[in-house]
Amino acid sequence: MAEYYLDIETTGLDPKRDKIISIQYQRLGAVTGRVEGELKVLKEWEMNEESILNEFLKVFFGNSDFDFVPIGFNLPFIFSFIRERAWIKLDRKISANWLFGRKPYLDLKPVLVILNRGSFKGANLELVADLKCPGERIPQLYEEKRYKEIEEAIQDEAEKFIRFYQRVKSLLPTLLDEIKSM
Repeated sequence: MAEYYLDIETTGLDPKRDKIISIQYQRLGAVTGRVEGELKVLKEWEMNEESILNEFLKVFFGNSDFDFVPIGFNLPFIFSFIRERAWIKLDRKISANWLFGRKPYLDLKPVLVILNRGSFKGANLELVADLKCPGERIPQLYEEKRYKEIEEAIQDEAEKFIRFYQRVKSLLPTLLDEIKSM
C-alpha cells in the first residue's frame, strides 16, 4: 500500500466556521519514506473550497475506499476537518471509519509528544525543524492574500516533515533491537 504525506491548511481550528485553504499530499516510498512524486497542492485561492475537496476525494476516495497510508501530523484533526467540510460544502457524508476504522495511518504527533518529554504543548514540527513560517501564521497570510508565501511555507513544511519521518523510520527499528536486547 502506498504511503502519502498528507496535510491541510485552514483559516482556523473550527471546521464548522473555518475553511480549508489547501490540501497537500506527496507519495512516499513505503520502506524508506523517500519522495516518489511531486508535492501536489490543491489551493482554494485558485479554485474554491468545494473544488479542492472534490479533487482530493476524487483522487483518493473515488472508489469509496482509499488504498494509501496517510502519513502526517495530527491526522485525526485533518480527517475530521475534511469530513466536516465535505458535509458542509458538498453535502457529502463520509463515515468516520475511513480513518478511525480499519484503515492504517501513521501520525507522528505522539512521537513529537514523547520527544517533548510528554508535553503536548510545543509538540509540533517546530520542535525538530526550523520552519520558515509557523503554521499559525497561515490564516493571516491568507487574509492578506500572500499566497506565494503560503505556498513556500507548505513546501518548506512538507520537506522538513518528510525528512523527520525518514529519520524516525530509520531510527525506530534500531531502538526496537536495543529494547529487545535488554
